[in-house]
Amino acid sequence: MAFIYTYRNGATVTVFAPYDCANKCPFCINKKEYVDDSAFDIEAVKQSMRVMNEVTPYCDFVITGGEPLADIPSFLELIDLIRYFNCNGANHKLYVNTTLPIKEEDIDTLNACDDVITGFNISRHLKRYVQECPDEWIGKLTIPVRINCVLYNDLFNLDKVPWLIERFEKFDNVTGFQFRDNYIGVGPQNLFDWETNPVLHKLEEKICPYGGLKVFTDGFFRYGVQLRENVVFHRTSCSSKLILNESQDVFIGDVIINPKGEILDDWNEHGSLLDVKAYAEAREIYAPMKHIFVPDKK
Repeated sequence: MAFIYTYRNGATVTVFAPYDCANKCPFCINKKEYVDDSAFDIEAVKQSMRVMNEVTPYCDFVITGGEPLADIPSFLELIDLIRYFNCNGANHKLYVNTTLPIKEEDIDTLNACDDVITGFNISRHLKRYVQECPDEWIGKLTIPVRINCVLYNDLFNLDKVPWLIERFEKFDNVTGFQFRDNYIGVGPQNLFDWETNPVLHKLEEKICPYGGLKVFTDGFFRYGVQLRENVVFHRTSCSSKLILNESQDVFIGDVIINPKGEILDDWNEHGSLLDVKAYAEAREIYAPMKHIFVPDKK
């Protein structure tokens, strides 16, 4: 079993777009962020993004929600801000989590952001939870696309996985597929279960009939299993903060900017206000190592 160790450039900064989401996906753990319209403050969000740009000018940004494209003019304000960062010495990759609830005329607007947006993570599932735009519109994007599929109570529905892959791999801009295990209730005590995970083994039967699976993990919050060159199974903890009891070191995988513009050290009810000064002074503690290894397979 071979190990490779690398460091990330600080935790990922995940920005909750400050507008609501009309979707009612049953696996969503972020809906509680959108309970008070008066709490949305895009200017406060932008100011917190400026703070994190100063602290970690090379970190990845993720714009998520809610639904980031529910209000495209507001979305473009966030894009323009990251464009400004990168034109002034920063080097941020930017990913956007979306269901792509757009009009066809919006495609050109999004394509004009290809100097800033590294990739779209577009949600498409084995069951249809939201209204979807025509598949062909995804193919018209000039920005790379990864299809994200949450496997929510889908153990007996995985026969549709090859169909989902075939549905989108015909588009040249679709670079990969991530099948995400249901992360509700997942924590350090039950996270690393790739040897016994029934969903993973069912996926392996359907799309990966050969051995030699590669497992990618940061060692704390998430792991991924590469089933094909462009297909990954992903499992993550619902919390991205870990305090090691023996040393009291704090490991943070994601820094959150919520719709009120507060900078938090974890998702949802797990998070507290981030001590930005301490984070800036000891960033190597907050940036966990990534391990890549290949389990032995018979």
